[in-house]
This record gives sequence, C-alpha cells and structure tokens, in this order.
Amino acid sequence: MAFDKSEPRVGLIFQIGLFAVVCLVGTRGVLISYFDSITSDEQHRKIGMVVPTALLNLRADEDQRLKSGPMPVDKAMEAIVARGRMGASPDIMPSASKDIGPMQGWMKMPNEVPSPMMAAALDDGGAPAAPAASTSVDAGAPAALHGTLPGVSPGVSPGVSPGARPVNGPITPSPPKKPAKK
Repeated sequence: MAFDKSEPRVGLIFQIGLFAVVCLVGTRGVLISYFDSITSDEQHRKIGMVVPTALLNLRADEDQRLKSGPMPVDKAMEAIVARGRMGASPDIMPSASKDIGPMQGWMKMPNEVPSPMMAAALDDGGAPAAPAASTSVDAGAPAALHGTLPGVSPGVSPGVSPGARPVNGPITPSPPKKPAKK
C-alpha cells in the first residue's frame, strides 16, 4: 500500500472554504431580498388596492352633516374670527388651574409647594385644594391603611399603636439623636 507523504494544500482548502461561505451568504441575501419583494407585492395587492368604501361613506356623511347643520362650519369659523370668543360661556373660557395637587407630588414622596401657589389656592375657598391622591385609594398602600379591613379605622395599620405616625404620611425631619454617654 502506498502512502502520500506530501503536505496538505492549505491555501487551496482555505480558498474553497472562503468561496463556499461567500456563496452561502450571497444566496441568503438574494433569497431574503426576493422574499421581501414578493411579500410587499402581495400586501399591496391584498391591502393597498382595497378601496375603503365604509370609510369613504362615513367621511362623506360627516362632511354633509357639517355643511348642512343649523350653522355650517364655514359660517361658524367666520363668526369666531369676526366676534372672537367674547360671547363664549365662562364655563368654557380658558383659565389658570388652581389645583396644587400635582405640585404636592406623590403621597409617598411629597414635595413642598411654594407659598405663593398655596396662597393662590387658599384665596378661592379658604382651604387648600385636596390632592387627587387623597380622593382615591393609593395603589401602593396596603388596604389596611384605607380602612377597608373590618375593625380597622382609616390611616391605622393593624398591630401599630394609635399614636404612631402613619406609614404613608408626610415625611418630616426628626432632630438628630445624641449618642449615649458611657
């Protein structure tokens, strides 16, 4: 039996491997491009070429109702331009909000409201505006803090002494404790 004692042709093997990888990557790119083209053509044929008759009918109906009402939209716009909003009801006139709830922040991370804002809020009724969080149950608080458990009053946690500060109340700084002398 004969043995081949020559060195392997590494350069030829490397060239064939590189050619195979380039062919596979190129074939993949061509197939993806072809699939994308065919898919977009089908979507255009099935979706893009369909005439939305219901939508067109709805728009035509709305346009007809806007133009043939007691005061057509064109005339209403001309009236607003001519007269302005002076004849509008005070209920729909724009005004600054007096709600300080957003400035107070989240119940568990309260913020200080500037005193001019608090004064403006107090001017309208004498009492600060109630924040939105106090009118509804806080999503992060246990049910016991809102008095929904039987036998538990609002703002008191079960197993907590009545004089203790509520768990979700405002955070107030406490004076630093002096170290005990030995």
